[in-house]
Amino acid sequence: MFCPSEKIVIEAAINEQSPRSANPNVPITAEECAADALAAAAAGAAIVHFHARDPESGVLLSPGTETYATAMRAIRAERPDLLVYPTYTGGEVAAERFAFLAELADDPSVRLGAATIDPGGLIFSFVDEATGAIRGDGIFGVTLDHFRYFLELATAKGIQYSVVVREPGHVRITVAAHRQGWMTGTILFKLNLADHGLWGLPPSAAAVDAYLGIVPDDIPHTYMAYTYGPSHWDMARLAIERGAHVRVGLGDNPVEADGSRPTNAELVARVVDLAAAAGREPATPDEARAILGVSP
Repeated sequence: MFCPSEKIVIEAAINEQSPRSANPNVPITAEECAADALAAAAAGAAIVHFHARDPESGVLLSPGTETYATAMRAIRAERPDLLVYPTYTGGEVAAERFAFLAELADDPSVRLGAATIDPGGLIFSFVDEATGAIRGDGIFGVTLDHFRYFLELATAKGIQYSVVVREPGHVRITVAAHRQGWMTGTILFKLNLADHGLWGLPPSAAAVDAYLGIVPDDIPHTYMAYTYGPSHWDMARLAIERGAHVRVGLGDNPVEADGSRPTNAELVARVVDLAAAAGREPATPDEARAILGVSP
């Protein structure tokens, strides 16, 4: 059962691994991430996602717990309602892999309220449109044991969770987990489509239909457009039209198709404008929790 919403949940992915050389507006330090998160929230984002990165090199910190905590404390001081979540890294032992999430959730000055997971696996790679060269050859994924551990941890800590979908098996795994009672309520599928990605289906309405068509009618679900490449605005418009939700940000697309280099707040504001044209308003963080079946 697809659950459309009158209000739109907007997520801002403010940095990911995007280099500042691509866009000088990409935040790197904890202080920059906090300021950018607050600006995105003021523009209409209910959820903010960022990666803890080394302030000098920009390299991902693993797990980067203190950097996350520093940024989240600063955000919480002004917007305690905002849903903010980190990335996660690899590891063979689930308890060790996700220990930093528990630490952030248990810290009263942070109180982590959101997280996401990618169930299953794939080879995360891209093709260069101009040369045909392939870049990226890493196996990316989460075993079923780790998926279940993450869901149990999120439930125990009251963390709003979502599931990233990069290929059809991710949907099937999630549906099976829901059937087993590992998760309850409305599933938020983040449909990660990419113009030049070598996984899953390329961005299109047909791709959205194919992924969501796997979900049985009795499973409550919605989706969030999460697109790499120039198709990201088309996919955002589609999600808005269908009563679904949208993720934008410099972490996913640091440079626009026309070569412009916006800020994260500007990208969020554009989604707000597109939604307004369709008669939808941005959800507040508390409204986002309610839409996704999680109490404030």
